[in-house]
Amino acid sequence: MDANIGIGKQSHEDRIRELAHAALPPGCLLHKIGFFYNNNNMRIVVELDKPADPYGSVNIGDCETFSRGFAAALDALETTLGTDFGYSLEVSSIGAERELTSLADIERFRSLPMQVTYQQADGKLVTEILTAQSVGSEAVAFTLADCKANRKKYGPAKLRRAQAVQLQWSDIRKIRLHLDM
Repeated sequence: MDANIGIGKQSHEDRIRELAHAALPPGCLLHKIGFFYNNNNMRIVVELDKPADPYGSVNIGDCETFSRGFAAALDALETTLGTDFGYSLEVSSIGAERELTSLADIERFRSLPMQVTYQQADGKLVTEILTAQSVGSEAVAFTLADCKANRKKYGPAKLRRAQAVQLQWSDIRKIRLHLDM
């Protein structure tokens, strides 16, 4: 990697982010891009999202299309700048068991089971597989998800009788989609 990359690292990263957005296949979004430096190499890690898919998962074709277009744009940028980033590129889907980071994420995936870790009033952390029933501005109403793990743990009758639990967003410590296998 060219010694000058360290001097303008942030501006190079900003330009690379722009190129990543421009290389997105139709229907895909850039969920995350990360830059990792080691010796004279830069590893670029990209996670793609696909809002039209129920789980937000991109397919291998989407990853391949993005990778080819993005790599070509990175190569052209290196030529234009007269530098060598010494980059490696990793492209993947954010995944079917993605972590949810906002109430908007919960609303988007509200019909799917979610593994929710939350703090009870007594301070105890509890992890359960829940389904969002409604999403407010600061809270979410959940019920036990009708999934294989809960049927085994609670039995079908208890799942049908389960009452909604109202959780404040501030009490949720971690939440991710649960893939029921």
